[in-house]
Amino acid sequence: MEKGLFHELYKQLDNFDLRSCPPACLSGLLHGYLTMYSMVRVYPWLESDFGSSGAIHERAKSIVHLYPSQLNKDIPVDTRAGYAADKMDVYQLYSDLNYLKNGLDAAYRILSARGDGKLSLPCRTPNICRILCDCYYFAGDEACGELAGRLVTEALGYIRGGDRDVLLSWWDAICLYGDAVGAMMLPKEDYKRLEEERARLRVSVVREENEKIERLRQMGQDADFSLVAEVFYILAKRVFDKME
Repeated sequence: MEKGLFHELYKQLDNFDLRSCPPACLSGLLHGYLTMYSMVRVYPWLESDFGSSGAIHERAKSIVHLYPSQLNKDIPVDTRAGYAADKMDVYQLYSDLNYLKNGLDAAYRILSARGDGKLSLPCRTPNICRILCDCYYFAGDEACGELAGRLVTEALGYIRGGDRDVLLSWWDAICLYGDAVGAMMLPKEDYKRLEEERARLRVSVVREENEKIERLRQMGQDADFSLVAEVFYILAKRVFDKME
C-alpha cells in the first residue's frame, strides 16, 4: 500500500513545476529525490518505474539551484542553515566539490556571524546541529562536533521529558550526529547508549510518520504541499529500506 502511494506521489511531483515550490518544502522534496537517486543507482532495474538515475539526478540538482536566492540574510538563519546542510548532503552523492564548498562556506558564515573569530550558535535547532555535524565530518572541526553533541543531548532531554513534538524535527539530526560524529568522538559506552536510545525512539518516529501518511491519504488532493513533500521523503526511505 505504501509503495502504491509512493508511486502516485512520484508521478504527481514529476509534473510539478519546482519553481512554484514553497521554500519551506524544498528540503523535504530534495531529500526524497536524493533517496530515490541512491535507490535507482543501487537497483538499476527500478529505472523502468522511476526513470534513469541521471534524470533523477537532474531533478534533484534543479531543486538545489533554487537555493542560492534563498541564502541571503533576509531569510531566517535556521532556514539558511538547512539549505547549507542540504548542499553538503548533495555532495555526498554527487562528489561535486562546488556543493561542498558552498555548503561549508555558508555554514561557517552562519556559525561565525559575531565576527570575533569564535563559533556561536545563532539558534539551537536541528538545522544548526546538521551544519555542526557536517563541519566536523568534512572539515575535521572538533569544536563543531562538541557543540553538535550538546545540542543532541539537549534535544534528547526534551524528548525524554515528554516533548514529543520535537522528535520528528530532530530525528535526522540525531541520526546524523550518531553516524558522523558520535561514532568518532564519543567513548564506547556513551556511543552504545546513544545507539540504544535511537533504537527506542525509532518506534515513536515510525508511529508519527504513519500518522502523517494517513493524514495525506485522508486529505487527498486537498493536502498541503508541505505534507506531500514530507510524506514523499518518508516513503522514499521506507521503499529503499525494504529493498535492502
